Amino acid sequence: MSSTANPPEIDTLGQLPELLFKIQGNWPVLPSGIWNSSGIRTVLRYLQELSRKSEQAGLVNIHELTRSIDESINDVHEENAQPDAEEIEKLNNLLSELIEAVDASQSPKSALPDEVTSYDVIYLHRADVGDDQIIAAIEKNGWQVQCLTDSEALRVALYNQKAKVVLIDTEFLPNMSMVIQALEELRIQKIKRPELIFLSDQCDIEVRLEVIRTGAIQCLSKPININDLMLSIKQIIAPKVRPRYRVLIVEDDESQAIFASNLLRKGEFETLAITDPLNVMDAVQGFQPDLILMDLYMPGANGIELTQVIRERKESLTIPIVFLSGEDDLEKKLLALYSGADDFLTKPVRPQHLLATVKTRINRSKVMLSAGSDGLVDASTGLHNRRRLLQQLDLNCSNNQRKAAICGLFSICLNDQASDLDDWHHKGESNLIKRVADVAESLIGKRDFIARTGKQSLAILIQRPSGKAIEQFGAELYEHISDQLTLGSTEFGKIRQGIGLVLINAASTGAYDHLSHAETSAMQASQQAIKGYIRYREQTVTAPDIEKEAVIFHRKQFLDTLHSGLVIFREQRFSSSREKGLEIIEQTPLFKPSSDIELVANDIHLTAEQHGVAKEFDQFVCKHAIHKLGEYALRGIPTRLIIRFSAVAAKDTSLLEFIQSELRRLQVVGTGLMIEFNLPSLASDLKQARHFLGELSALGISVLLGNFACNDTAYKVLAYLKADAVRPHPSLLQTDAGNIHKIATQVHSLQAQIILPIVEQFGQISLHWSEAADYIQADYID
Repeated sequence: MSSTANPPEIDTLGQLPELLFKIQGNWPVLPSGIWNSSGIRTVLRYLQELSRKSEQAGLVNIHELTRSIDESINDVHEENAQPDAEEIEKLNNLLSELIEAVDASQSPKSALPDEVTSYDVIYLHRADVGDDQIIAAIEKNGWQVQCLTDSEALRVALYNQKAKVVLIDTEFLPNMSMVIQALEELRIQKIKRPELIFLSDQCDIEVRLEVIRTGAIQCLSKPININDLMLSIKQIIAPKVRPRYRVLIVEDDESQAIFASNLLRKGEFETLAITDPLNVMDAVQGFQPDLILMDLYMPGANGIELTQVIRERKESLTIPIVFLSGEDDLEKKLLALYSGADDFLTKPVRPQHLLATVKTRINRSKVMLSAGSDGLVDASTGLHNRRRLLQQLDLNCSNNQRKAAICGLFSICLNDQASDLDDWHHKGESNLIKRVADVAESLIGKRDFIARTGKQSLAILIQRPSGKAIEQFGAELYEHISDQLTLGSTEFGKIRQGIGLVLINAASTGAYDHLSHAETSAMQASQQAIKGYIRYREQTVTAPDIEKEAVIFHRKQFLDTLHSGLVIFREQRFSSSREKGLEIIEQTPLFKPSSDIELVANDIHLTAEQHGVAKEFDQFVCKHAIHKLGEYALRGIPTRLIIRFSAVAAKDTSLLEFIQSELRRLQVVGTGLMIEFNLPSLASDLKQARHFLGELSALGISVLLGNFACNDTAYKVLAYLKADAVRPHPSLLQTDAGNIHKIATQVHSLQAQIILPIVEQFGQISLHWSEAADYIQADYID
């Protein structure tokens, strides 16, 4: 492979110490700590030469250090100012790191001890490779490399988990089957597999396609740029700290929103879930998502309409929108994509598929934005915007950030006390924001950060050696802004300011939460006309304790309501032309008006799940239904009762024991009972669901799958679970006659019945369902 690399300049490595010596001789920081600007231009010239030489040799650590030193010196030199003590310390530390890196590059290769069992890089190359520049660059960067010449040896090394990166010559592609099998076994065992990078003498499409099929992340063709290859390796071995991506979830089903949110958080995304689609624009403005994950059918507005509204705003054009819906109709999917969406996933979706789609879409949008910084700048003021602040804030919250300084986040809220806010907006809202920003910039340091976060708000992120210094800055900030607002009262009118402060730590609190806390405090300061600022303070107990106390309170409140008889059951009768003489009743539990429990998404079952009492509530509903079945049996009335279980019921084996004991206690058979399960909630573990539903069937209890999407995936799940009936998704109640006939034919061919959802008005259901459905609602509320 030596012929594939760029030929190095004569003795490139040998020139590095000489250049470093010249940089040290003209270093602008004297031993006494005094700044000497006379040799700056000379140092910058030698730094550029050292940067170029190290890039040629693929020494990425030296290259990055020279760039950092160059930027730091230029920042001071361009301002024509004396650096402060912290800047001088930073420069001296960078120089020390550069000296160590150059010394390491000159050290002779040392033999690895026999007991070495892991490497940073494995390099699978042809046996005829000689003194390879790639191997030398890897070693000079301080990484351990193992060289192999046959794919069987690589397979063994992978099984022993010996590397983070594997470089492979494309000549080994025909013998990659064993290697790919080893990588697949690592994936199945949930062991992090090494990343593959291929090196090729050819760049034709056939070779690249074969490389992609192996799961490799990159294929470099000759002539190989050594520096690019080393940068790719370093990003895998020691990736840079980056801000977490934010995903906005728009889903009216609370349980589905929670599921998606938990899944994405495990994938290291920051999430915000909203169940009211009409709040989407406020969420986009406040949360500044990197991607929007949206349901298609929601009350008040569907996903297609929301996408069109989002795309109307210029600043939202680049945000990827991905639909996650049970809709399987191709025309509906195409309509969603035409409206401005970027992708469409059909429920149930595999967690890995969802995570991969979200990550890929975000990464692609970032690449498209990387050509310019327009997406991070407020167009009317030139300040950083809210998105850029959240990125910087997330980096400051990272554990990898320097811990010597304390970070504080100030939010400044500017409220007009006149009644005509819109008129004030058009007269000079941005001018006022810029004027206040100018005042703030006169107080902040070089490493501080200011951004416009809203129409009438700014935020300042500062670093100071102590909390006292941050609070002193807050007092000065208030005084200077007050003076400016007084001077500008004739231009802007009477403006009331409010300042909120949050001290930043490296805890689990996300960037968005920190900013929200600061903004809440600023709004409170404005409303109360506080002179100074309000500091956001956590409660005396920790956040987990607060959450635990809230869970305990809501759980006890819900259970007390059950035991106090404050739950009633509304009965809805159904008719069936196929089962004459059978009373078909659906029982829906409701809280009495005297109960003070607030429903989650207007759903009592979701409320039980949210408060951790789903098991007790399922038992309560089931016990009531079995008791009713006993009453009807004593009266000689053939009856079928339909009840609903929570999303977690299928995972609770103790519920089966409870049902068995209640049937025995009341001497009732289960054949009159039909239990509805929300189909999307079963999708996370179909194997467990099948076992649970089979046990119910053994007791004679029928199973109903609710929110049934009536697509190919749903039919396959129905056949697998062997359910007795389905309840079509509400969005299908007004579908056309042809589709209704198709649904009925498919469902009945799987030996299942169709039960329509309960509606309030007769006109909400297509008349064509009267012949297709097995159970029809007998009466209506309106």
